[in-house]
Amino acid sequence: MQRWMVAGLLALTAGCATDPLAQLETATPTLSQTQVAELQKRAQAPNALGIKMQMSGQSVLFSGINEIDAPESVTLPLVKVPTDDPGAAGGNYRVPIVAANVNGRADVHVLLDSGSDGLVLGYSLARELDVPIIAGVKPVTTMGIGGTVDNYFAVVPTIRFGSTEIRRSLARIGADALALNFTRSFWGDQQGMIFGVTALKQVSFLTIDFLAGRVTLAPRDQFLPEQASAFITAVPMRWWNGLPCVDIAIDGRGTFVCVVDTGGDFGLLLPRARAQELGYWKPGRGGVNASHGVGGATLDTRYEVKQAKLGGATITKIRGGTMLIGPEPLGGQILIGNQVLRRYRVTFDFKRSVLWLER
Repeated sequence: MQRWMVAGLLALTAGCATDPLAQLETATPTLSQTQVAELQKRAQAPNALGIKMQMSGQSVLFSGINEIDAPESVTLPLVKVPTDDPGAAGGNYRVPIVAANVNGRADVHVLLDSGSDGLVLGYSLARELDVPIIAGVKPVTTMGIGGTVDNYFAVVPTIRFGSTEIRRSLARIGADALALNFTRSFWGDQQGMIFGVTALKQVSFLTIDFLAGRVTLAPRDQFLPEQASAFITAVPMRWWNGLPCVDIAIDGRGTFVCVVDTGGDFGLLLPRARAQELGYWKPGRGGVNASHGVGGATLDTRYEVKQAKLGGATITKIRGGTMLIGPEPLGGQILIGNQVLRRYRVTFDFKRSVLWLER
């Protein structure tokens, strides 16, 4: 049985408006009564979806989900979403997005998000893909950047990454949040899905090669670093509430537990207490910005972190940030995001519990 852990969703799209307080007034996206009724009309019982479900206290236990058929290793191109500095290492790939086949529909944008423990999609895309919610299950409240949102459990029958097929993927359906428009500047209003890499722990490794613009998913082969790499480091990796974590040192201090978040468009996200301890923020001081997430918008402050170390990698001049109001992401954990990770070829070596960084 697999326990569904409701974690903070960290697909953070940061944006600075002229008046961040006005931007903060954006309402938390919610499903309308009509949308909820439509979801419930198409709901299916667990056995009709090919899964089993058991309630245990405040948790829901599922079995028969996330079954993987992977006959061979697969390499797919990343969808190009340039950063403000496309000439920098990994600068053509703001976040790791691939085009997948979902329920027979090709070219669905999927964000490979190690900062999320599951699959998330908005109401409109769920309806287009004919994804049913699970009958008899109450909505769950989850916390994301900007606030808390209600989501309905659902099952996505098939997701194909090349020849790799994932059957009966457990998902959450919520409102059409701005954060689900990953490529809105390049592909209009087309929404995508957030795919937590936890579902891939059954395979050998996942490589997100920001430098070459590709993703490799290997079901059985042991990962071997590329011989031509000028830099290689292997960082011990463990799991915290279903999310991959490593130890990080900041400005020569630490080590601290750090969640690896390929879906977060930031460098380092420090909780308030840690940011204050390290001298990067004090209450009432620092600039104020607004950041968007699946829960709407929230206030944050930003700064430059002098140095961070992960294994043998030393990273300097990192864009840092701290959420100033409301619950902190993942209960106050440090997160390292894509502004750092896209400088490398990043491999989640599930078989050996190692995070590899190469370039």
